[in-house]
Amino acid sequence: MSNASIDWIHSRLKFGIKPGLSRIIYLLEQLGNPQNKIKTVHVAGTNGKGSTVTFLSNILQQHGLAVGTFTSPYIEIFNERIAINGHFISDEDLDRIVGVIKPLVLQMDENPDLANITEFEILTAIGFYYFADQAVDIALIEVGLGGLYDSTNVIVPLVSAITTIGLDHQDILGDTLGQIAREKSGIIKAEVPVVVGNRMGVPTEAYEVIAAVAHEKKAPIYHPEADQTFDLNLHGQYQQDNAAMAVKLFEVLAEKLNLTVAPEKIKKGLKQAFWPARMEELKGFILDGAHNLPAIKRLVAEFDGSKKVHILFSALQRKDFHEMIALLQTIPNVDLTLTTFDYPKTIVSADVAAIPDVTWLEDWREFVITPKHDQEIYLLTGSLYFMSQVRDFLLTSN
Repeated sequence: MSNASIDWIHSRLKFGIKPGLSRIIYLLEQLGNPQNKIKTVHVAGTNGKGSTVTFLSNILQQHGLAVGTFTSPYIEIFNERIAINGHFISDEDLDRIVGVIKPLVLQMDENPDLANITEFEILTAIGFYYFADQAVDIALIEVGLGGLYDSTNVIVPLVSAITTIGLDHQDILGDTLGQIAREKSGIIKAEVPVVVGNRMGVPTEAYEVIAAVAHEKKAPIYHPEADQTFDLNLHGQYQQDNAAMAVKLFEVLAEKLNLTVAPEKIKKGLKQAFWPARMEELKGFILDGAHNLPAIKRLVAEFDGSKKVHILFSALQRKDFHEMIALLQTIPNVDLTLTTFDYPKTIVSADVAAIPDVTWLEDWREFVITPKHDQEIYLLTGSLYFMSQVRDFLLTSN
């Protein structure tokens, strides 16, 4: 059943990340171009995509819409990446759609120009097919990587969004904020409005590139209102920024969808929003998937030293993990422990042996089961894959 479907989808991981649209365009054509049968919102950015999508989805649901969401990566189960009104795609629907798509992919593998379509490309096709099949009122589509050559960039949305720009995936997107902004602004379409995050999240160098692309394509630019404070169940200042992005996106959408903006429904939608492992409090711990430098910087800003902060951090062996650790060490009154976890290319003790004033813990579970002190903070952070394993352990252990 679905395990076999998921195993087959995962089997395409071996083809890695292959930016480009020719494979996904061909596959979607064979499926009748389902992406053209739905209304969409397209969300790019270094950080904040998932939370913004979650806030916006809840606001739209409060206004009576059936809302599809396409997000990545997953924290609890694979199916959560494709959902409608918060309900994950069922195993039966996943099996049914894989049954349609798999023969097409096997046929593509026989053509050198179309072979080796990746896991994310297949998942993108599944998402579009499912949303069209279920006739959602609107689908919120999160970019996988970059924007310009991301497999989701086959839509003409009602509105686009660029949440934040920071240095991440430089090996693919470029070494400067300007180069990364150009990749992400690839989602901007002719005369389609784009909401761009505040200047804290989108530095001037990046914003100038986005503004130039928008001007060239005659796409109106909108910004979230500054200095707003919302009543949220998601903690952290950056979630306030994400909520402001979602509200502005909704305002632009409401005009296009002829919706009446209801402030009480906006408030209720924001309050109901939940996104796991984003400053999430769980069994006495805070979980935050700060998996790149910009996210770590925003996380560090949340702590003022008034309480002792015990941090357990793990990451993939990317070139910036030393800088991420150094930033965590700047938190006042911090006790920093590093660890590894069960996933390819995670950091190991040899990677961090030369770093002073840190503790190495071979089994991260020891941190979780060690008795805690009241009035002190226990934070687990780093890779979202690490967060997924930690969260599962906390939820299933006594």
